[in-house]
This record gives sequence, structure tokens and C-alpha cells, in this order.
Amino acid sequence: MKSLLLAICIAAIATPASARPWAAFYCGKVQVALIPGKYFDPTSGNCKSMCDGQTHYFDLKNDPEHKRPLSKVRTTRNGDVFFNGKKCREFKEKEYDSL
Repeated sequence: MKSLLLAICIAAIATPASARPWAAFYCGKVQVALIPGKYFDPTSGNCKSMCDGQTHYFDLKNDPEHKRPLSKVRTTRNGDVFFNGKKCREFKEKEYDSL
């Protein structure tokens, strides 16, 4: 039984980046987290605040609890993300691991 629990824990730790529920970007010096609207769906029963079904962006360093969404985020048709006029780049895998 203990070995099964250990295997489950190791599998959870070793999950690929695609299993992450959010994406992170560097926008200049600011680290921005994108959290999809499905996590703010009022019909899911898991929504505690901002139950509007919209995608939200948060400052990873200054708002780790994701309570104050950023308002100056813009996305283009081709998927580029801008915050405060600065183009953002997605974190590399090793940058996710250092969080």
C-alpha cells in the first residue's frame, strides 16, 4: 500500500507542463500568470471569487493568491500577450520549475 501511495506521489510530481492549470509569462520584469476562464466558472462549484467564467491574468510575485486580476493585459489575434505595453514571453520549462 505504501509503495502505491509513493508511486502516485511521484507521478503527480513528474507531470508534464501541459498538466499545469495556468501559463506564466515574463512581461518585462513582471511575471504574469494566465488562468483560463474554466477555473472561474460559476457552475463548477469550485469558484470562490470572480465567478465570471472569464480568463484572468495575475501578478505572480505580488499577488500569489490570485485575488487581484491585472487589467492592462492585451492579447492579439495571433496569440501574443502584452502587459502595460510590453510584449510577454512564456516561461521556459526550467523557469516553471523554479517557482
